[in-house]
Amino acid sequence: MNNLKFILLMIDIFVLIVATQWYELKSTTGFTVSNCTEQQVDSMLSCAAIGRAAKCVTYYFNVYEYLCSWNCKFFENNSHAVGNQGWRKYELKWKENSALGKPVVGSSIFGNNSADWDPSYATDGLVLNRCPKIFHSNFEPSPWIKVDLMNPLTISFIRVFNRPDVLGERFHDVAVEVTNNSDYIQRGFYEGPAATGETVDILCDYPTIARYVRLRITVGSGNSLHIQELEIYTI
Repeated sequence: MNNLKFILLMIDIFVLIVATQWYELKSTTGFTVSNCTEQQVDSMLSCAAIGRAAKCVTYYFNVYEYLCSWNCKFFENNSHAVGNQGWRKYELKWKENSALGKPVVGSSIFGNNSADWDPSYATDGLVLNRCPKIFHSNFEPSPWIKVDLMNPLTISFIRVFNRPDVLGERFHDVAVEVTNNSDYIQRGFYEGPAATGETVDILCDYPTIARYVRLRITVGSGNSLHIQELEIYTI
């Protein structure tokens, strides 16, 4: 019996170590979270295992109270000096934002006004809490935005900086669809709705290898897709 307990303990430790290999510490200040699922844990490793099992891009661990939070709504604070009373943000390891400066097109441009609402604003690398100068589609059943990564890459997750001023709830039921030719398959999904100013992460199925990445609203009729910045993290 003692041998069996030891074996089970070693399996648990191995699972936790493997889980932490996916994540790294990203921040201790400058963020706010809400609407989390929360649980008391015995260690950060246990929190990492929960985050991985829940297929989360990020999880949050409180080093004072040993609390684990995941499935949170995440907001960047304007001041990075804001503390979080022991909370640490851990995030999936990634190589780079491969969407930065890449060719991008949308299903439409609101009012055909490319000066204010062009898709290129979504991959210009500027997150300035500004509006206009973000991507904004017309109102249609399934608006979309598509990024050409130029080469097939292994995609880890998608990060969307939602509209910063109003109407953030319009970002809902968004499918992440990918292809290397013309046949799209869904490799991630966000139900939402998102909040105004929220940073939304969508984890892709593993492995997801593709050149073209499309975000598309799949539910409803009078939808409009507006995105302040779209990042595609590859490994």
